[in-house]
Amino acid sequence: MSDDSPDDSVPMVSVDREARELMGLFDLPAFARRGQDMEYSLNRVHVRCRDQRDELLEMVRMRLRQWSRVASGPQDWSEAFTGPIDSLWQLAECEPPGWAGRAASLRQQRTVARDVIGSVQRFNQRWVQFLRSLNLGPTNQAIDQYNEYYVLEKECVMGSARLAARHFTRVPRLSPESLLERYPMLPVPEPCVR
Repeated sequence: MSDDSPDDSVPMVSVDREARELMGLFDLPAFARRGQDMEYSLNRVHVRCRDQRDELLEMVRMRLRQWSRVASGPQDWSEAFTGPIDSLWQLAECEPPGWAGRAASLRQQRTVARDVIGSVQRFNQRWVQFLRSLNLGPTNQAIDQYNEYYVLEKECVMGSARLAARHFTRVPRLSPESLLERYPMLPVPEPCVR
């Protein structure tokens, strides 16, 4: 026989595809997949919350820009509101105000102030309504399965319960209330009545 024979160059080891998949030779271990699935599901919820919040905040941002056009600086709040509204710019993720060179009339300031207040109230209502409408069931199911099986599956791979449980932290379930803590409502300014 010649040395060029194809039978001599091919290794004699043959493992069928199903056996390789069962052995996990070409895939992540179950605990790693479970962790990735849970992270993906959580990220999807948070991306959806951030996108919706950003969309709902547009009107608040517009009203804050209107306020900056009728006020000459942050100190002008005292004629239209009972307290400062400086924190709204940051909470609404609005660009810093470009104050007017000269304050508008008290009547114009109070009109815009009412619009700011109404816009913040509508945002808060819509934001809570959105959070309550979210279907958190699939994500909470992924969290529950992660909390229940991650350490067990990792132990099967590592062969040690102590090592598998090391650095494991249970992930809390999502609820509209927990999302509201992370993405809070805006404080509603009070109108100045004089």
